Amino acid sequence: MSTAAPPRPDLLVRPAHLAGPGETDIVFLLASEHSWFRPFNAPADLVLISPQEGLALTRQARQWTVAGPGGWTVRFCDRAPAEVPYALITAAQEAETGHTAGAGPATGHTATVLLMASGWSGFNRDGYRLVAAPDRRAALSWPDTAPDPGPVLTAAARTGVWTVEFSRSAPDYLLTAATAALLRPVPRQAEQIPEQFRHLVRATPLHPDRSGDGPVGRTAAARAHGIASHPALRYLPPPSPPPATPTVHYSPAGPARPRPDPR
Repeated sequence: MSTAAPPRPDLLVRPAHLAGPGETDIVFLLASEHSWFRPFNAPADLVLISPQEGLALTRQARQWTVAGPGGWTVRFCDRAPAEVPYALITAAQEAETGHTAGAGPATGHTATVLLMASGWSGFNRDGYRLVAAPDRRAALSWPDTAPDPGPVLTAAARTGVWTVEFSRSAPDYLLTAATAALLRPVPRQAEQIPEQFRHLVRATPLHPDRSGDGPVGRTAAARAHGIASHPALRYLPPPSPPPATPTVHYSPAGPARPRPDPR
């Protein structure tokens, strides 16, 4: 069986919310770089737990869930840019090992400041507070009144929308980490950018010396050198294929949580 890695990305793309999920193999990186593992006789939906065993990554259908101490959860789908959940998961692990201060529940204050400093606009609509991207194809939203299920990052995807949903008790630094990742340019190959968004994104060539930077380059390099054959990584699931779902028109409502249209 070939162990060849996928081609390296050659573009930096903005805005990340329209760049597609990319090639980052989150499960492989957590295991190979952050020592996450799958316990013996783990339930079928449990993919990995953190080295300190306080964080768990599970998967059902195309929905992933990160769960942490106190019962907080963050859910994300396969269509989300992989850099966003990877950033919040690694932030959760840093906090677990005592490297991050503060663990208050998500307020969205810092995330809102970051978004608005990047040209996003905030307003209220239909009982929700929203911060919408300039192109109105992405938003951070949460209800104005209790019961508050927690904030959601959502944007247009190749089909439907992608979502990252935070429970009400999820630490605020997770939302901050996810938002910061969303505002950075992401490495992609041209064909990884959803076709309908290619005229809406800004893509600049990625210098060859930087092609190994970040989680995408590290995943490709590791697989190319056969690290995936290491016993600790042998039973990791392969990267998920793109979802084969019918095309639907974009609405920031998302399939499971009604959300107001930010336009």
